[in-house]
Parts: sequence; C-alpha cells; structure tokens
Amino acid sequence: MYIRNQWYLACLLDELKDKNPLEKKILNESIVIFRTESGKIGVIENRCCHRNVYLSLGTVAGEHIRCGYHGWEYGCEGSCQHIPSLPEGERIPPSIKVKKYTFVIKYRSVWVWMGDANADESLLPPMPEMDTLPMVYNYHTLKADLPLVAESLIDAYHINHVHRNSIKTFMGNLYDEKVDFHLNVTDRALTGHYLRNNDGSFFEQFYFGFNKKVETHFGFWFPNISKLDIRFRKRRMVIYEHFYQIDEENICMCQITLWENILDFFPPFARWFMLQKSIKIVREDLAFLENNRQLKNLKDRADILLKADEVSIAFLQLWKRNTKNAEHETMVAKED
Repeated sequence: MYIRNQWYLACLLDELKDKNPLEKKILNESIVIFRTESGKIGVIENRCCHRNVYLSLGTVAGEHIRCGYHGWEYGCEGSCQHIPSLPEGERIPPSIKVKKYTFVIKYRSVWVWMGDANADESLLPPMPEMDTLPMVYNYHTLKADLPLVAESLIDAYHINHVHRNSIKTFMGNLYDEKVDFHLNVTDRALTGHYLRNNDGSFFEQFYFGFNKKVETHFGFWFPNISKLDIRFRKRRMVIYEHFYQIDEENICMCQITLWENILDFFPPFARWFMLQKSIKIVREDLAFLENNRQLKNLKDRADILLKADEVSIAFLQLWKRNTKNAEHETMVAKED
C-alpha cells in the first residue's frame, strides 16, 4: 500500500539549475519537474497525450515543456499549449492535458502532494536548517523494507558497529550501549535527544571541543523524514533522510547533510569532504537495510525488542498507528 495523502520531497531547487526537465517516480507515478525561462516551476504528469512518451525526454521551451517526439508543448498547468502540426486556425481541444500536481516550495526544495485529499501544508516536517546552512545531498535506490529505512537514521546503537570504519569515534561512543533517551511522541512525530561520549582523537577534540559528552538530537516525521543532529561546543552537523516507495520493489532515499562552522575556511573543500563522507556512510547503511528486506511483519520485531529499545518501540507504535490511518483514508477514498 502506498501512503498517498502526504508531502514528498520531489527534488531540491539545486537540481533545477540547468533548466533541463527532471523525471521523478514517486509511489509508482512518473512526474516531470521543470523550471521555465521566467523561473516558474511546473510539476505535471510525465506523459505526452500524443504518443504517451515521457515529457522528461524533451526540453524546456520558454514557458512550456516541449515533447522530444513531435514537439507538443505543455504549460505548468498541464494543458497543451502548442502543436506544431496543428492546421492554421484550429484550436487545441481542452481535453489535451495531463495531470497537474499540487506542490509547494519550502526548505530550498519542491514538495509534491501525492494524495486525493486536500493538501495540508501543516503536514510538512520542520526542517529550518535547510533554509540557512550549507548542504550536500545524494540519492540512492534500494530494495528494502520501508519502515526499516525510516528508522535507520534514528537508531542510536548501530553507529558504533555499522559505521566503525567511517564515522569511527567522530560522533562519540555509547559505553556498554546504555542510553538515557529523552523522548517526545506526538500523533505523527517522534523526537528526542541523548548524550554520546566524546572519544574523538586529539585532533578531532581540538577542533570540535573537549566536552566529555556530545549532544545528539534525532527525529522522525511520518512517513518520510528522519533527522540526526550532532551538536558540538561551537559546531554542528545535521543529517536528514527522505525516503519513499518508487514502486512495489524499490525505495528512493535522499540523504541531505548540513553543517555549521565546519571547514568554513574553504567552502568548496567542505562540500567535497561532506559529500564523500556522507556517501560512504549511506553505503554502509544500505548493505544492512537491503539484507533486512525479508523482514515484512513488524510484529516479528515487536516480539524481540528489549526495554533498551524504547526508541524502536515508540517508532513502531507510531508507524503502525499512522499506516492504519492511511489505510482507512485509502478505503474511504475508494468508496467515494
């Protein structure tokens, strides 16, 4: 089942800089995103009515997107605006149009509403760092279980093990893996914070601070945003992960890394370094997430969770509650 009545991060504005049409497949729907000559953004169905070819194979022509097959042009509202072969004096039938998607521009990103219900902007997660901090991002396609992907970033225990060759001691250690979590759970979100032990090398501590503890904040906003926020004495690193089903088999995950007062003496090197590090970290996660794909029943996990897994327990309860509500919304929509 696809979770439809939600906002999905279709792309970052940075992806539209070259003005080429951008294809995205979300919840088994192919959409095309384009920026016109005047800077207006269009998000429409990725299909030309003429021969059903992808509009993303075409080009942006002025205020329209032009199909690469026969030159038919569509505006940001999805209606066909020009047909080169149309006889002079004939009008384009109004039925020649494709679906237009509701979207908003927020956090330097294009968010698309994939549902049938009225779009609710209050459902957008809080991501204020996206407006101000430098960032890099990378996309990955994987075959995995969606809730496991959603939980992976807020899992405090896996860092010492999965990322022992990349993060190492940079984000601190968990002695005996005993954590005092401070959780806050709402209807659609799970947030919290805890402390990690600052076991970085002398050079890491010299740069990031000699505090004995590293303050770590995390969050999950149903159904597609997770956050890890590492706060040093004067510096900070924030990681967001956005994930969704491409189709029944594949999941897209976009990892966005932001930072404050880190390597700011040379921004190009900071972007290069952060991108390389984030890609390596994600690849380490993917190996385990794809390996866990066979775990389809969340009840299988609930039966073996320990008291120390309070974040996982809270996550599973939130996920099950909201997916049940989403299933009910889908059934009501079909009946209507």
